[in-house]
Amino acid sequence: MKKPKYSILIPTYNKAEYLQYSIKSVLNSNYQDFELIVSNDFSDDNTENLLSDIKDHRFRKINPPIKLSQAKNYEFLLTHATGEWITILGDDDGILPLFFETLDKYTSKFQQVELIHTKPSMYYWENVEDLYGQRVCYYENFFEKAKIRNSKLSLLLALSGLANRAELPMIYTSGVVKMDLIKKIKSKSSNFFFHSIIPDYYSMVCLMYETDKYLKINEPLFWVGTSRKSTGRGTKIYENTSVLEKYDFINNNLELSTNISSKLHMIGLSSIYFFECVLKHPYISQFWKNNLIKYLVFASSKIQFYSKLKKYNYRIKIDISKENFEIEHDQQLKKNNLNKFLFYLTKNFLLVCFLMKNTLNNFFRIKKFLSKKFFKKHIILVSKNREKFKNFIECNNYLADKLKKN
Repeated sequence: MKKPKYSILIPTYNKAEYLQYSIKSVLNSNYQDFELIVSNDFSDDNTENLLSDIKDHRFRKINPPIKLSQAKNYEFLLTHATGEWITILGDDDGILPLFFETLDKYTSKFQQVELIHTKPSMYYWENVEDLYGQRVCYYENFFEKAKIRNSKLSLLLALSGLANRAELPMIYTSGVVKMDLIKKIKSKSSNFFFHSIIPDYYSMVCLMYETDKYLKINEPLFWVGTSRKSTGRGTKIYENTSVLEKYDFINNNLELSTNISSKLHMIGLSSIYFFECVLKHPYISQFWKNNLIKYLVFASSKIQFYSKLKKYNYRIKIDISKENFEIEHDQQLKKNNLNKFLFYLTKNFLLVCFLMKNTLNNFFRIKKFLSKKFFKKHIILVSKNREKFKNFIECNNYLADKLKKN
């Protein structure tokens, strides 16, 4: 049989209430050249019934032989994908109207590209107001031109904390990856793609390391959903999920690197996440582990911690005081033989960089404001009206006609 152009992969566990909309957002498309594969990881809610009722030739349900961790379920799904382009969709996430048609346009125009990042749009499910307030959905599309980005520079910015998760390419929601690139990475790393307990961050590291450039599409193609069951809200990823049975899709070496502080990692600091993924990467060059990178990582982590403490205290994932953070942080500096003077020099350099980035962001906000005011070619859906937008399918219905007209 002819292989499909796109594989949409959804790992799921006990999220039937959201999963039904993730699936609808994909199968509602009239586009035919794709496969949707859902891996049900021993859910004990209504998931299995939901999946068994779907009758669509583009859909396939698979069940792992044993209970898996998040990263292992991702790896299991990759072994079943047959498409030319791959993305893994969260089971509380979705895709937007004209997802496939828009990708066709860009993959045809940029034929040498193997890695794509798209501008995210956000959907906030009920009961996440503690973190995100009353906003229900956030979609902005100014139809800006797609741009080629330097992968190695983006990786450096990620480790420095100057580029965040939403700005970088990955295999997970908001990114699309060529299957050939995935196979190339697996061939170099014991036939496994994932080597860290945080699969989305790890995918960013290994994809940016393996490529020279990627395509940044400045149009939203995915709904990044946030629900009360989202993995990123807690510390579930650290639960012991080692598997004694041997399966060719299971990498049992996913434990946290012993060369990074588990306490700093559990706080939820992106630069620490990225560096842990670098440490777990099986063939990354020593440049990405040298002292310059360590100074940037640990300086950035300190800036991020105090920024969270000041503005987003509720987003720190574990209970840790300033004093305990400082003790843990100093221990990491000593463990890595980092000079205190050079550390503070790096920290001050990064503070200047963060200030410049904030200034640039303010410029873009002004540019967006002027675009809304004086130019007609844009679509914006930002709402707190949950009655009208009960799920992102309702948002898609609202956006469908507007996207076709543009």
